[in-house]
Amino acid sequence: MSEALEPGNTPDASAEGSDHAGRFARLRERTDELELFISGLLAFALLAVPGRIFEAWAGSTVHTEGVYAYALWFGFSTSVGLCYVVALALIAHLAIRGYWVGLIGLKTHFPDGIRWDRIPLMGPVSRAFYRSRVVSLEQVIASADRAASTLFSTTLLFALTMTLIGVGSVLLLSVAGLVGALLGDTDGIALIMVAVVFAALLLVSTVPLVMEKQVARRQARGKPTAGLERAVHRVLGVSQWLIPMRLLLPVQLTLQSNLYARNFMVAYFVAIMAAMTIGGVQTISSAKFSLFNRYEVVTSEAVENGMLSAHYEALRVEHDRLLRYPMIPSDVIQGAMLRLFIPHQPQRDNPQARQRCSALPGGENARVGQDAAQAAVQCLALLWTVTLDGKPVALDGFVPMERRDLEMRGLVGYLPVSALPPGRHDLLLVWNADSDAKGAARRREYRIPFWYAPDPSR
Repeated sequence: MSEALEPGNTPDASAEGSDHAGRFARLRERTDELELFISGLLAFALLAVPGRIFEAWAGSTVHTEGVYAYALWFGFSTSVGLCYVVALALIAHLAIRGYWVGLIGLKTHFPDGIRWDRIPLMGPVSRAFYRSRVVSLEQVIASADRAASTLFSTTLLFALTMTLIGVGSVLLLSVAGLVGALLGDTDGIALIMVAVVFAALLLVSTVPLVMEKQVARRQARGKPTAGLERAVHRVLGVSQWLIPMRLLLPVQLTLQSNLYARNFMVAYFVAIMAAMTIGGVQTISSAKFSLFNRYEVVTSEAVENGMLSAHYEALRVEHDRLLRYPMIPSDVIQGAMLRLFIPHQPQRDNPQARQRCSALPGGENARVGQDAAQAAVQCLALLWTVTLDGKPVALDGFVPMERRDLEMRGLVGYLPVSALPPGRHDLLLVWNADSDAKGAARRREYRIPFWYAPDPSR
């Protein structure tokens, strides 16, 4: 027999445990450095990502409607919220770790800590008060170390959760949209599928809690619970196919069982809800002139009946990207023709086209060649009413146009203005003029004043 198999050479369990603890202790010495490296690398880099995500979403959502628009919105909102919340959490982690490093430096140079008898301008009463409430450097170092590690782990757990929510929801909405498109009712069938999946997730999450209470009641009465326990295991087995338990639960349950469980879960879900609302706040702030303002005289109603830069291509900026308004080249027109571009927005126009454009079955333009262009103009002309200085402008002379500089499609027409007198003139465009509905289908007015100043050299 070899020496390894002799009884005297059998490894001692206590020695193995000691070696295991030693390996963890050596790893622990490096985790502080790794935390600082990861936080420093990601914290400020993540703050630059939401702008790119917003640009991608703003450029894509204008081309879609229905369930596909919802998928884009959900992906945008979860991604932006994830970046901002994780970045702020990592910055807080860096601050705590920096404080911890400073405390260790103090402890290294001043091992005795606070020397109460040498603090000037402090009497015995104040000294007794502070000594009863101020902890030692060792305790503060331990608390800061624990807070930093807990925050770092919670941030990673949050990032994983938000990633799974975002990716899972986008995939679900995309698949549901494809199935709905194959069955001829994209939005209706897609929403049913989404509702079924979310209902299943809700049941998988809540049913085990109810069944556990039934098990506890039956055990208290001395009744058998084997069947109920097997049922609980089956439901939990289904949930592990929907939620990656081995990835999330080791971190979640460790934190939950070592902290105040209820407070931890409340803070965790509040962070998730806050992340989900950040995208909406960014969208609102991008569409509005200012999220917080005190304009009590030149109000939004005043400028909507005055001039908005979004109506003039020469004055549009990145902040106007979500304002997909009818546009003319500039506020001052010198040429004999005025170009008017009317954007086509699928999310708003497609439902109206299905109702009002009888020449297009289901609102879908399946024609080819010149017929396709004429059908598009005739359909959108039913949705828009245009007047120049109060006189109707016919849209039958407009043509479909693709504006890659604006990332939009729509109708474009060239209005003769050479017969107009120099000075101010007003274009008024009304979308869905006969509507008394609210929300997306409401009547919308766009007033575009311009000044005609003919070039005398022409």
